[in-house]
Amino acid sequence: MNKTTKKIPNIDALMIIEESIKAGTTVQLTVRGNSMSPLLMDGVDVVRLRPYIPAEIKPGVIILFRYKERFVLHRIIHISLPDSQQNSEAIITAKGDAMTKTETITFADVIAVADVPEHSSLNKVYRQLVLFVYKVRGYLVRSVTFK
Repeated sequence: MNKTTKKIPNIDALMIIEESIKAGTTVQLTVRGNSMSPLLMDGVDVVRLRPYIPAEIKPGVIILFRYKERFVLHRIIHISLPDSQQNSEAIITAKGDAMTKTETITFADVIAVADVPEHSSLNKVYRQLVLFVYKVRGYLVRSVTFK
């Protein structure tokens, strides 16, 4: 059987993923970007995205959500409940592990909970070393001036 590969824009693929999750299907997705490094690395790690129940949404959980017309996979760092104590009105603050900037969203923006791969201690050290090398390389490239 021949496999045919078709490339589609990222936004289209993510919309299909969102529809699948809303229909109750679990989806696997290869991580793009290093905002969650060293836990998740670009093109290396695969996460399992699944439908969630509101009780699962708490600090420390990694979620896929819509943010400024993009899809983002980051960790919840804080949840603020309004006086009414209704989860649907909660303000969620999320952030990539390697980022300093945060995103503020609501429950309506959350698409899925991500189950992430487990890594050994040695693998974590290796990942941190790789990221350090990339940062040093980037610094050196920016520091070199061509005359």
